Amino acid sequence: MAKKEDKIGSLKKARAALDLRHKRNSTDASPHYLTFRHPQNLFEIDYPAHWLVRQGTDGSVEFSLPNTDEWVGLMIFRTSFTFDTKIVEQSGKWEEIATAMFAKVESTNVRADPTIIYSNFTADRSEPDQGGQRWFVLGADLMLGISSSCSANRKETYHPFFERMLSSLRIRREDELLATRIISRIRKAFLAQLPNSKFEVKGLKIVTDKFELSIGNILSQVKRNPAMLDEIVDHFILGTVGLANGDEELGQETWDAVRNRIQPLLKPDKYIQDVNQKTNRSKDSQEGSAFLISVPWLADLRICFALDNKDTFRFINSMDLERWSVSLETLMQVSTENLAAYPEPELYVMKLNDAMPGIAALQPSGGASSSYLLHPKLFQIAAKHLGRDIVAAVPSRDALMLFEYRNDRETLQNAVAHDFATTNHPISDRLFRVTPDGIALL
Repeated sequence: MAKKEDKIGSLKKARAALDLRHKRNSTDASPHYLTFRHPQNLFEIDYPAHWLVRQGTDGSVEFSLPNTDEWVGLMIFRTSFTFDTKIVEQSGKWEEIATAMFAKVESTNVRADPTIIYSNFTADRSEPDQGGQRWFVLGADLMLGISSSCSANRKETYHPFFERMLSSLRIRREDELLATRIISRIRKAFLAQLPNSKFEVKGLKIVTDKFELSIGNILSQVKRNPAMLDEIVDHFILGTVGLANGDEELGQETWDAVRNRIQPLLKPDKYIQDVNQKTNRSKDSQEGSAFLISVPWLADLRICFALDNKDTFRFINSMDLERWSVSLETLMQVSTENLAAYPEPELYVMKLNDAMPGIAALQPSGGASSSYLLHPKLFQIAAKHLGRDIVAAVPSRDALMLFEYRNDRETLQNAVAHDFATTNHPISDRLFRVTPDGIALL
């Protein structure tokens, strides 16, 4: 690990040294270009290496020619609008919207600029002796405002610089765009049911007067199965809007009200890391980070915890534990007791003949099927039908498969791997041995 970090450090130093050399050698007559990556992941753009770069506290960025009496440069900022840009383009009113915004800043001659690969309109600035332009650009989930500035008699000199910069503009916000589409659909459904309710978006968190919740989970599902976006979002909306009509406020539940509904859920470690990273990145710096609570289990799996709300699950996070003043050990104990308290689940066993091993699917009495891999009496339940050599698999949240094991590991592994790769809620492609003493890796 140390050697790898040393190598990365050396590469960064080499890149910094090369950038510095480009800055020193770059001139108007022979410009080098460096790449600027916005710290908030808004865009990337190339700029002349000898130009100055200034970043505003509001996220705006200025690129300007140094040591000149007049300000020559390009400024890029994010407008206050956050939306699914495809909706604006498909509405047929994008030019009308852009023209109205240009009118407010006294810019004329509105037209599209083919230099920029994204849907845009540009207009000429009307200030005296001004050769610059203004642009509004739609990309992913945002609208960028751009403004160039130079005197009219220097336009021919610096217009090629601006053109080169704008041709390199790249908006890389696939996750953000997907999140915006999901949130747009949720907002529409929620306000249709509760039109007078508050609905705010803070990063990946939705805040209403009824609940607060993160869409990190649903975003991960849709990224894995983009073709299932409508189905996944509709299911989420069904549960969430239904809950919003109830008396309970999500994110404000009391311990006494929820302790009997807390369930353990298995999730891959990578899933937990991704959700927590997105949540932390989206939080305002003044607020504490609400991260998913989990404990390590077997292989790359962790046990996290959720409230079973019938139509959907809500993950329990660190703020819930703080509000309840409950320890992680208590949470683990209560969730396991709740799982064991359900009526004994049904097993549907398929066995073609006595020579073939038995295969069973578990039908839960409550909660998620995969959670029953943590059931303290799983061996006793399964042994009634499959004997004592039992192997289990949880390819998805809603599937727990049990096999009468006859040293046919490769066959079972291939079947489980296929299910794992095609499900909406993947858990693991591993095989587990079910024993009287608990669960072990096969």
